[in-house]
Amino acid sequence: MTFPGAEPQQNFPDACDVEIFTRQFDDGLSLAAVFGNGNPIEIEIGSGKGRFIISTSRDNPGINYIGIERAYKFFSLMKERAQEARPGNVRLLRTEADYFIPAYVPPGSVQAFHIYFPDPWPKTKHRRRRIVNPDFFDILRDRLVPGGCINLATDFAEYFKVMLKTGRGCAGLVELYSRTIDPEGIDPESGATHYERKYLMHGRTIYRAAYKKAGVQG
Repeated sequence: MTFPGAEPQQNFPDACDVEIFTRQFDDGLSLAAVFGNGNPIEIEIGSGKGRFIISTSRDNPGINYIGIERAYKFFSLMKERAQEARPGNVRLLRTEADYFIPAYVPPGSVQAFHIYFPDPWPKTKHRRRRIVNPDFFDILRDRLVPGGCINLATDFAEYFKVMLKTGRGCAGLVELYSRTIDPEGIDPESGATHYERKYLMHGRTIYRAAYKKAGVQG
């Protein structure tokens, strides 16, 4: 895929300049070139203020993480926090995930996708905007390595039913678990994301599920 004025795949950021841009990729995305190594890749869709991706990258230095966030306000804050934390295994991209992933991420290249507390778009007329839908799940499945996972979380019960229906209806995926988490007695600081921490503080139920791509990575 080539765009006018596209830059060659070079000058990728170091640990203190974590942002990457789609214009850096003229012939698709080379994940090894982005990070300078061949470590497994995980992608967070809707990284918000960066609580999950920064914390998880510190705990798993042998895994590379790409955080995608479209909102400028949240992205700027996440980038600032990542630059302060200096995790060498994190890259951040401000774009739409449902554009970037099918257009740039190679099939069979991602170990896990994380989709935590996406916008539920509760009004009926807006539900077509939901990121969790059958077409997008087919794309995510194809980008996973065999044995790779899609991890989901929401506080919105109706959307969770949609997530379960979507995951269970996607050929080639196996449900690992489906959980309802009662906030009673749970320390909000244990929340993996900013929204999870907020919702636990407010006593809201959390719903989680995960789906694994069939097969074993060779």
